[in-house]
Amino acid sequence: MKIYITAVLIIICSSINFIKAQTAVENAPLPQWWLNSSLADTTGRYLFHLEGNYNYTNMTGTVKGQIQSGSATVIIRKDIFTDHTEFYIDKTDLAIQSLGMNYNVASYTFTEYLDVDMTRLLYGEAGYIWERDNTLYLQNRNSLYAGVGLNGLIYEQHYLKILFAIGTINQEYTIPIEYINVVKGEHSAFYCRQLYKYVVNTVFSFMEEAYYLNYLNYSDRYRLGLGLNLNIAIVKPLSLVLGYNYKFDKENSLLGVIPTNTTQTIGFNISL
Repeated sequence: MKIYITAVLIIICSSINFIKAQTAVENAPLPQWWLNSSLADTTGRYLFHLEGNYNYTNMTGTVKGQIQSGSATVIIRKDIFTDHTEFYIDKTDLAIQSLGMNYNVASYTFTEYLDVDMTRLLYGEAGYIWERDNTLYLQNRNSLYAGVGLNGLIYEQHYLKILFAIGTINQEYTIPIEYINVVKGEHSAFYCRQLYKYVVNTVFSFMEEAYYLNYLNYSDRYRLGLGLNLNIAIVKPLSLVLGYNYKFDKENSLLGVIPTNTTQTIGFNISL
């Protein structure tokens, strides 16, 4: 009898340990969890993701100087809530010898937004964006928005997020704009953002990001952007990044600024 009781106890203990092990596996966050719905995990604890990018270009010859850009991202998740904080800076310091002039410009962007997962596919988002760009004579651009999006793992290693939102934008310039036909004061706008990431393997991953914004009261005033990045893992968590960025702002032409801006970058990414 003691043998049978011992055997039963061993089976019960083994079963409990097996269930605990399975639960521990299920509670582990999914790879790239910050790109996926929180409802795809069973994790109830706080999750943190940190990411940083840095690009540097040195120019010599007729044009001398440096072009530097960097970004930092902090993502925190608890249950169905995921908070994103992002900061981006781009600085250009050039000396054009043939013209005897210096060209020094900088742009800054700060973004804070909160995602709330309603289903594994559908989520809501509310956010705030602050921008400053002296190339565009932009002192402050404050944007508030809210909307709904689609979020999910399309296939294994393929991630997609699409957001549709409505918001308000208030722009302040560093120059007098009373007699320039640019958008003044606070206006409503439609905002769309899309992200796609393909994790090829442990070495290569590809990310594509795009956005589109159109003022509701000025149908001919719009902005759009596209970013393509190829990440090549060097040693975890460091990666080499090859990037291409395209931006177009219809309103820039009214300020005497070229509306199209394209850049090709080589830099580094740290993801924790």
